[in-house]
Amino acid sequence: MTFKATASREGKYWVVDVKGVGVTQGRNAAEATAMARDLIAVMEDIPLDQVRVSVEFKVTGVDQAEVSHVRQAVTDAAVAQERAATESRKLAAKLIDAGLSGRDVAEVMGVSPQRVSQLISRGRSEAS
Repeated sequence: MTFKATASREGKYWVVDVKGVGVTQGRNAAEATAMARDLIAVMEDIPLDQVRVSVEFKVTGVDQAEVSHVRQAVTDAAVAQERAATESRKLAAKLIDAGLSGRDVAEVMGVSPQRVSQLISRGRSEAS
């Protein structure tokens, strides 16, 4: 279960309201998130390593929809990058298996020979 929290800046602190649990604070965003996790662990009697919290940081003058949009774009980019890396590893392995040299694979794929070496070695370690 993931708990939801809202953090608002008040003076030098982030005040974090964890829905249905309570309120805490932190000096910076990372500390505010950590304090929210601690609060949940204590109040809900859940081991800290099992606590999941999603903190929405509200900043005066900044549209929350814009923050959400950018966060989603970053997440989407990370997923796309991982997919591209997986596909690159598969293609590099197929090209090597087809008898191409590492330099030829690099040229075909439009990457450096060093990147081909990384793709091949990582693909082998994942296969074993």
